[in-house]
Amino acid sequence: MSSALNRSLCLVEDDLIMGESLADRLTLEGLDCDWHRDGESALRALRHRSYAALISDIRLPDLSGEDLFQALNEEQVALPPTLFITGYGSIDQAVRLLRLGARDYITKPFNLDQLIEKLRFISPSLFIDDEWKNLEPVLGNSLVMRRVQKMARVLSQHRVSVLITGESGVGKEYAAQYIHTTSDDTGCLPFISVNCAAVPETLLEAELFGHERGAFTGAVQSRKGVFERADRGTLFLDEIGDMSPAMQAKLLRVLQNGVFERIGAHKQMEVDVRVICATNRDLKALVDAGDFRDDLFYRINVAHIHIPALRDRADDIAWFARTFVESFSKKSHASWTLSHTGEEYLRKQPWPGNLRELKHTLERACIFASQPMLGPAELSVSPDKEAESEYARDRDSGESLPLKGYLEQCEHDHILETLEANAWQISATAQSLGISRKNLWEKMRKYGITQDAATLEADSD
Repeated sequence: MSSALNRSLCLVEDDLIMGESLADRLTLEGLDCDWHRDGESALRALRHRSYAALISDIRLPDLSGEDLFQALNEEQVALPPTLFITGYGSIDQAVRLLRLGARDYITKPFNLDQLIEKLRFISPSLFIDDEWKNLEPVLGNSLVMRRVQKMARVLSQHRVSVLITGESGVGKEYAAQYIHTTSDDTGCLPFISVNCAAVPETLLEAELFGHERGAFTGAVQSRKGVFERADRGTLFLDEIGDMSPAMQAKLLRVLQNGVFERIGAHKQMEVDVRVICATNRDLKALVDAGDFRDDLFYRINVAHIHIPALRDRADDIAWFARTFVESFSKKSHASWTLSHTGEEYLRKQPWPGNLRELKHTLERACIFASQPMLGPAELSVSPDKEAESEYARDRDSGESLPLKGYLEQCEHDHILETLEANAWQISATAQSLGISRKNLWEKMRKYGITQDAATLEADSD
């Protein structure tokens, strides 16, 4: 990075929770954030320091954002590209500021990623795109998951709140564990996971904060909550969107101050915990509907990771499938492998249950497979129905394929026809094809060709 490049930014925000969340996120983006809590101090700073961008709330305790902007214009101070934060129905005022020279505005409540994108647009010089460094894939092999892994690796070096979103089963906890393990050099720090939707509301407070003996009926002894047990480590709160308003307020307090009380206790306890939250719900929509606190939303959403559905990242399906099969093989001291047609079959499934469904499908296939090679018949997502050959369906569909795929289909068909013509005698088939027995076996393994699979294909026709 050039030393002459100006990556400093002036932030004007009087709300402590909003300001801290913004300052933390801007720092994570590698920016030099100068945070002011009132208009007068920002005015003095803008007179004497050159910034690459200005982010200002319109409502401030002394000057308004508009007063600040007009004062600088009247003094002919060189104004950086300016982004205003507005709410309370002040959009008309924001539009007026655009006419005066502001570059853009954003309305509360907003996602921090949206603000960063607007900032990238109004002041591109603030951001330098690093060259992609090849990381050993852990969270997936697709481009989008490599980017997620890169971001998670950066976040692992900062103890800030992280929000991970995505459908159920996409691997949100995997990502949280990756952030934790990448930051834990010793391998000794705790990682505690709680599904907020799975714990009854009456028990969730005790689960989070613990309780003293006799605090309620059945509390026969004192018990630590997950915040205590995760001290110095990571606490993963899954399905945070299902938490009640009362629990949201208590969670906000511990996130803001790092202190809490066990149920039935009168002594505050301090903890140092990295909190990673996850949800499959639209938190911003819940905030708009009044079902989720906006201050808690900004507190947990300092950094946001979204994990797409498995069906939208086909490159990850075969990669995870091979990874799961290899893991099952090691645990069972077996040697299962996926055939080429097996991988293609898996790629074409919708996977509504995402990684969780894929893992269970492969585990079931390994348990019931009658051979080490897993093809479409063994991998059928509907085990109670006769397995279909996706390969055969595509062959007859009339859809055009790339040359490589077309040649592989021709080879598959020719081998299958020759095997059937020779009553599945391997030596005779190999001689007819002009190849060795070993070569024939390798090609049959590659295409998942077995006599059982062939029978199923013929029946499906």
